[in-house]
Amino acid sequence: MIRFNDILEKVNPYLTSEDIAEVTKAYAYSAKVHAGQKRHSGEPYLTHPMEVTSILADIKLDKESIITGLLHDTIEDTLTSKEDITNIFGEEVCSLVDGVTKISKLKISSTFEKQAEDFRKLILATGKDIRVILVKLADRLHNIRTISYLPEERRKIFAKETVDLYAPLADRLGIYWIRTELEDRCFQVLKPNEYDEISKMFNSKKDEWEKYSFEIKNLLEAQLDKFNLESKVNTRFKNFYSIYRKMIKKNLDPDKVFDIKAFRIISKDIASCYAALGAVHSTWKPIPGRFKDYVALPKSNGYQSLHTTVIGPFGDKVEVQIRTEDMHEIAEYGVAAHWKYKIDSDERKKLIDLPESIKNIFETQTLSDPREFIDAIKDELITDFVYVFTPTGELKELPIDSSVIDFAYAIHTDLGNKCSGARVNGSIVPFSYKLKSGDAIEIITNKDREPSKDWLKYVVSSKAKSKIRNSIKNLSSKDSEKIGKEILGKKLANYGLNIDDPSTLEKLKNFSSENNFKNIESLFINYSLSKVNIVQILSYFNLGVKTKLEVKQKNYLNPNNAITVGGSSNIMVRMANCCGPIYGDEITGFITLGRGISIHRISCKQLLEVDSNRLVEALWDEKSNIKSSTSLRLYCNDKTGILSEVSNLLAQNESNIIKINAKKISSSKSSIYLEILVKNANHLKDIIKGLDSIPDVYSVERLLAPNSEFNLSQKNSRI
Repeated sequence: MIRFNDILEKVNPYLTSEDIAEVTKAYAYSAKVHAGQKRHSGEPYLTHPMEVTSILADIKLDKESIITGLLHDTIEDTLTSKEDITNIFGEEVCSLVDGVTKISKLKISSTFEKQAEDFRKLILATGKDIRVILVKLADRLHNIRTISYLPEERRKIFAKETVDLYAPLADRLGIYWIRTELEDRCFQVLKPNEYDEISKMFNSKKDEWEKYSFEIKNLLEAQLDKFNLESKVNTRFKNFYSIYRKMIKKNLDPDKVFDIKAFRIISKDIASCYAALGAVHSTWKPIPGRFKDYVALPKSNGYQSLHTTVIGPFGDKVEVQIRTEDMHEIAEYGVAAHWKYKIDSDERKKLIDLPESIKNIFETQTLSDPREFIDAIKDELITDFVYVFTPTGELKELPIDSSVIDFAYAIHTDLGNKCSGARVNGSIVPFSYKLKSGDAIEIITNKDREPSKDWLKYVVSSKAKSKIRNSIKNLSSKDSEKIGKEILGKKLANYGLNIDDPSTLEKLKNFSSENNFKNIESLFINYSLSKVNIVQILSYFNLGVKTKLEVKQKNYLNPNNAITVGGSSNIMVRMANCCGPIYGDEITGFITLGRGISIHRISCKQLLEVDSNRLVEALWDEKSNIKSSTSLRLYCNDKTGILSEVSNLLAQNESNIIKINAKKISSSKSSIYLEILVKNANHLKDIIKGLDSIPDVYSVERLLAPNSEFNLSQKNSRI
C-alpha cells in the first residue's frame, strides 16, 4: 500500500518546503473527509487519491496539481463544498478540483446528441486549464489498474470508454506511457482471449528477445563509440494492444509480428542525433521509405525523434529511434514536460501552451450539429499525419489521406471555398489525390467557384468537412425549393397538371395559404423535406385519386407499416442497403429524388456525405411486431463442432438462420458468415454477446447489410 512519504520522496526534488507544507495539509484534509469510506477492493478510499497523486508526481506536475490529486474526489464523494476548497486551498485548486468533478460525471452515450453534449462538457471543463485533464488521466489510470474489483459488465463499459476517449487524449497530449498502459489494461478486459494469446507468445520469446536485444545494443554502442558519439542505447517492446492492432490490420498471427522490439539512442544534442543516424546507416542498410524525421518536422503534440528501420546483423528488420534527452522527456511525458519550474513563482505561467492538436479539439465546440461535432472530435484524435508545404515553404500538418481541398481549407476558408484545382510538386492533380509527406501544394482558385457536396468524398479533416457543409447549407433553401418544385411537378404531371400553368400555381398558392405556409416557395421547401404529403395536395385539386395513390404507396412501405417519417406513416420508404437498418436501430430518413425516403442507421457513414437539409426524422412504430434480416461474420478457431455451437446458440436465442457459410483463413483460424432473422436491435445485441462468449469465437462483426459480406460496419472485436 502506498504511503504519503512515498509521494513526498517524489516531489521533494522540485517543490519548495512551502509547497510541500501545502501538500501535507491537503493530505490531512483528504484523510479526514474520506475517513470510513472503502473502495470496491475493500481498501480505505484514501489509497485512491494518494495513488493518483503519486502518478502526478511521476510526471512532476506543480503544487496545485499535486493538491488537486489528493482532493479530486472530495466534492463528488464527500460533504466538502467548493467554498470549503476555496477557503482552505484557494480558487486555483478549487477550479481544478471542480473541473475534474465535471468530467467524472460524464457518461459517454451511444446516441449522437448525448455523446456530443458529453464531449462538449469535457472540452469546456478542460478548456480553461489543461491540468484538469492531466489529473483526470491519472485518476483514470489508477481506476483501470484496479478494474478487476468491478462487476464484469461495468468493467467492459469502463474499459471501452477509456480506450475510446482517454487513451487517445493521452496520446494527443504526448504522454506515451499513460496511453500504452491504458490501452493494454483495457485490451485485457475487452479482449481477454486475444490478450492471453499475445501474452503467451511474448513470454515464450521474451528470453530470446532480451538476448537478441542485448547483442544489438552492444553492436550499436560499439558503432557509436567508433564515431566518438556520447550516447545511451536502450530498448523497448511494442505494447500488446499495438501488436493486436497490427495483427488485425495485416491479418497476422501474433508470432508473425516482427517489429515488436525497437532501440532508442539518446544523444546529447541535435547534431549528435544526425551523426548517430549516419553511424547506424553506415553499419546497416536502411530500408527505403522507412525513415521519418520528426526532429525537423515535429508531430503536433510536440514529439521529436528520428525514426529509421534497417536490415540488422541477423538479416531481420531493426527499428531505431534517435533523440536528445529533452526530446525523450517530451516523448514520455508530453505536455507535462513543458512546465517551467525555474521561473519565480509570482511570474510563473500556470497554463501549459497547448499543442495545436488540442487547440483543434477545443475549436470543435463551435459546431452546432451533433453528428458534425462527433465527426470532428474523432478526426482530431487521429494520430497519423502527413506533413506538406505551402508555396512559401510553411509546414502544414494534416490527417493522413488528406486531399488538396483539406490543404486549401487548412490555409483559409475562402481559399477552400474558391478552390478549382491544385498543383502538387508542380503538376496538376485531381481532387482525389492523397497528399504525401513532403508534397509542396499550390491551390488554383476561381472566384465563381462554390463548394460542392461531392467534395465531401475527398476530404478527411474536420475543418474542411464543416466548412463545406456550411457553404452548402447557405444555398440549401434555394436548392430545397428547386428540388421540391421538381419532384412535385413530376407527381402532378402524372395526373395531367402542369406546375408552371397559372391556374395550377394559383391553386398551389391557395393550398399554401390554407395550410399556414408562408408562400408557395415555402410549400416547395417543405415538400422537399417530406413535411407535406402528396395525397393532401392531390385531394385539394379534387382529382379523386386519393384511394388509388394510397394503394400505390402501400406497395412501397416496409413490412407492417413499421416506420413513420416526419410524423406521417403514409410516406414511401425503403431500407438503405449501405447500412442495413433493422427494427430498433436508431434511424433517420433521407429524401431521394423520385424514390421516396431511404431509411438509414443514424451511424451510417454515407450520411456524412449528403446534404443534411434533406434528412428527416424517422421513427419505428413501437406497436409493430416484425423480424428483420441482418448479417454477421465470426472469426474463430478452426475447430470441429464450432458450427454446431453457433447454430445451437442461435436456436437458444430464437433466431432463424437464413444462410451460413464457413471458410478457412489460416492454418488455425476460420471465418463464419451468417444471415439471420432477428426481432430487433436488442435481440441482435444479445445474440452477438452470446456468440462472443463462445470460447473459440474471438470476434463477431455486424455487416452493413444482408449479402454485404465484406462491407463491415460495426465490430464487436475492435475496442
